[in-house]
Amino acid sequence: MNYFTALRNRKIAPAICCPDINRIKPFILFLLLILATMVSARKPNHQVPLPGHHPPAPSNTVSYRADCVQGISQIDMDINNVRARLLSSGDVWWNLYDAGYIVPKVEPGSGLPEISSIYAGAVWMGGFDPAGNLKLAAQTYRTSTSTDFWPGPLDPIEGTADEQTCENWDKHFMVLGDDIRLHLELYQESVENGVPYDENLIPESVKGWPARGNIFFEQIHGFDLPDTEQGLALFYDTNGNEWYEPHLGDYPVIDIRGCDLKQFPDQMIFWIYNDAGGTHTQTMGNPMQMEVQVQAFAYKTNDELNDMTFQRYKLINRAVEDLDSTYFAMWVDGDLGCYTDDFVGCDTTRSLAYYYNRDALDGTGGCVCDGGDATYCDNIPILGIDYFRGPTDPDSLVLNEVSGEMEPVQLGMSSFTYYENSGVGGPPTEKDDPGNFIEYYNCLTGHWRGGTPFAYGGDGYNPASTAYTKYAFTGAPNDPNGWSMATANLGENDRRTIQASGPFRLQPGAVNELIIGLPWVPDQAYPNPDISQLQFADDLAQALFDNCFEMAEGPDAPDMTFVEMDREIIIALSNSTDPAETNNVHETFTALDINAPDFLPDSSTLYRFEGYQIYQFAGPDISIRDIHDPDKARLVFQTDILNQVSSIYNWKSIDDPNSTQPLWIPELKVEGENKGIRHVFKVREDQFAPGDRRLVNHKKYYFTAIAYAYNNYETFTPVTNIGQRTTYIEGRRNIGDAVGDYYTVIPRPITDRALTASFGDGVEI
Repeated sequence: MNYFTALRNRKIAPAICCPDINRIKPFILFLLLILATMVSARKPNHQVPLPGHHPPAPSNTVSYRADCVQGISQIDMDINNVRARLLSSGDVWWNLYDAGYIVPKVEPGSGLPEISSIYAGAVWMGGFDPAGNLKLAAQTYRTSTSTDFWPGPLDPIEGTADEQTCENWDKHFMVLGDDIRLHLELYQESVENGVPYDENLIPESVKGWPARGNIFFEQIHGFDLPDTEQGLALFYDTNGNEWYEPHLGDYPVIDIRGCDLKQFPDQMIFWIYNDAGGTHTQTMGNPMQMEVQVQAFAYKTNDELNDMTFQRYKLINRAVEDLDSTYFAMWVDGDLGCYTDDFVGCDTTRSLAYYYNRDALDGTGGCVCDGGDATYCDNIPILGIDYFRGPTDPDSLVLNEVSGEMEPVQLGMSSFTYYENSGVGGPPTEKDDPGNFIEYYNCLTGHWRGGTPFAYGGDGYNPASTAYTKYAFTGAPNDPNGWSMATANLGENDRRTIQASGPFRLQPGAVNELIIGLPWVPDQAYPNPDISQLQFADDLAQALFDNCFEMAEGPDAPDMTFVEMDREIIIALSNSTDPAETNNVHETFTALDINAPDFLPDSSTLYRFEGYQIYQFAGPDISIRDIHDPDKARLVFQTDILNQVSSIYNWKSIDDPNSTQPLWIPELKVEGENKGIRHVFKVREDQFAPGDRRLVNHKKYYFTAIAYAYNNYETFTPVTNIGQRTTYIEGRRNIGDAVGDYYTVIPRPITDRALTASFGDGVEI
């Protein structure tokens, strides 16, 4: 696919108006502006070159051993309903020529279109050194001649990169939760048998994890690990000696400051990049000498988390001087299918940015998009970007009530702004893409690229206004009295958003975090959609983050065995007898309800296995989270323990327009038979057939099973908000096969009737 370069007529940037730059000496600003270039890498697929340009101005960049070449490593995170492309040189969610955040994920070769919700994303950063020089690194649409980032760590003393280090680290390190579970099973087995753990049995992803002191790393990857105080990929340290020793039971974990270091996701990918490997040809800014360690991870679940991904950026300052008025930001070019018709907004109470469609059809005209991008048509989602955590400010302290010590204030989302693609909306304006390091910094500080503050109302651009704001479009799209792109009745364009934190002083050796989560909800009602479902999904993600990503695990789904017969399918449910393979051996699953009151005995706060539910999916593009949508998934079989439990409800809150207190409503989760567990049944009907429902031979059908648990330590009372709101939990592991959240089954004429003998008659469905 061809790249297009959009170059506008060059001119000196207007005076900077933001308070953080005004305090820099005027003559330094003048020099910076004279040296600034106006080069801006643009989205390659959709840009139309603009006529005419002047030669570029001299560069502001100071080179730091410009030896590195751009990274070429790419990998997909794809454990759940999202296939997210990750790159090694600072940018994510695209493949250098097309969008790469595919949700819902479709089966390769299925013939279904891959529709992306994001085009690209990257972390931006900038600040001033003691001499008043602006240092800045940012990325948008990287090309062979335009980049600010390179693979690999920096020298911890000099803050520099060299060609060999960049080449070595041009890779991603991926580990699956199943790899870690197998590793822990094998290690525990060696302990129980009183023999050393055979290192040849360690899964390679665990064995080659880039963690400090890993003696196996070089033999697997061919180069040595650096040894720095700030560390590398995190691990659970079994013996506490700060060296990664998988043969002694250590294993990879999620790295979140302030959390117990034991949790691991279903898929985790780690890589390192830096901004000091060469000349900044994207922004022409001076290198910050920043090393960035990234951890992307996701979970395969049967709820909204199955449509989410998370990324944690660990930013290590390898420079030897303070940077003042520093900002970090997450830049996102969200394209919900078609790139020309998206609106943006934010929920400041949640530090949440979101993208939604302008109208009820996703496309430039109808469901067709200029450039040929696949669209969501009339099944349009909403995408969110939750800014969980930003950097810390060493000059602002707050008392930690747990430790009793003063700690730096953690900065959240201090601004939410956007800009537009002039290749879509018309000739260049101050609302267009930033073109030099000064303009990128203006965007970081919550201004338009030319330095004009955002103004409340309209599209946010009103130089004559004094109603300044750091947050654009804070009203919900369906709120007629709120400020949103919907109520402002804005036109079509290609928008990009910036969620920033700052200003703060960045010290040498400082380690900061930037953590984001991306909630996504499908098939919303348009136009002017209600974002409450997105907010609910985001609250789920926030609760997971607040709980250090420790998930409440339900019972693992059973193994499903199928006998394919003439217009008939026999399904048998079973569980492994190995505790390392399932948490529901002999259907004895129990789990503590972490939200239960402390004064209750453990016996009252345990979830216990209760039953199974088997669903048929309408097609291969359905995920496990769709099981409550009757257009996509339908229950074909339910079986539960013979006890006093039948109907099971969870309670959820909704906003009460007449009160500050929420309304609580019950949600029916299971209508139990209460007849005892059955493990074999027959399916003879297609739940989605419009007429004759008998199964058709040689046709693909899609089934999934979940197991669930129940506890009710006290019946919930909505008036007092006392009791157990969540009595039902589902398991999230062992759902489907390696392809998707389902098993594919094809009935066919019987060749041997003896096949049915071992299954008996079962239960006919």
